[in-house]
Amino acid sequence: MKPLRLCLLAGVLALVAACASSPLETLSAAASPSVVCDTAQFEPPPTLTCGPAITAALAVLAAGHAPIVSEEFRWGGLCPPGAPCAPPMPDAGIVIVDFSTGSPVYVQVTANPPGVVIATAPAPYPSGY
Repeated sequence: MKPLRLCLLAGVLALVAACASSPLETLSAAASPSVVCDTAQFEPPPTLTCGPAITAALAVLAAGHAPIVSEEFRWGGLCPPGAPCAPPMPDAGIVIVDFSTGSPVYVQVTANPPGVVIATAPAPYPSGY
């Protein structure tokens, strides 16, 4: 009876050790999203730049959204391809956020003269833009 208990104890210890080295612990962190920044040049330098624009846009996303796969900053507003659009201004733009599931959204961002960036609520990004 004693050898059976030792065998059971050894089995339990082996199971505990196997659980301790679970593959869940070895999963790598989620990949960082790709980031695309508009490369237009303005003189004088713009008050709105890519990093602060994306940061402000991400701050207004709903909590618990799906993982982000890409973030894109563009100066100017939302404009259909081939349409006559207003020229981009150095203090206003949009950030397009694409998720691993669901539809992408865009956020309008503006910067005031000291450089404080304000973001609107996210809206669905139209297909084909």
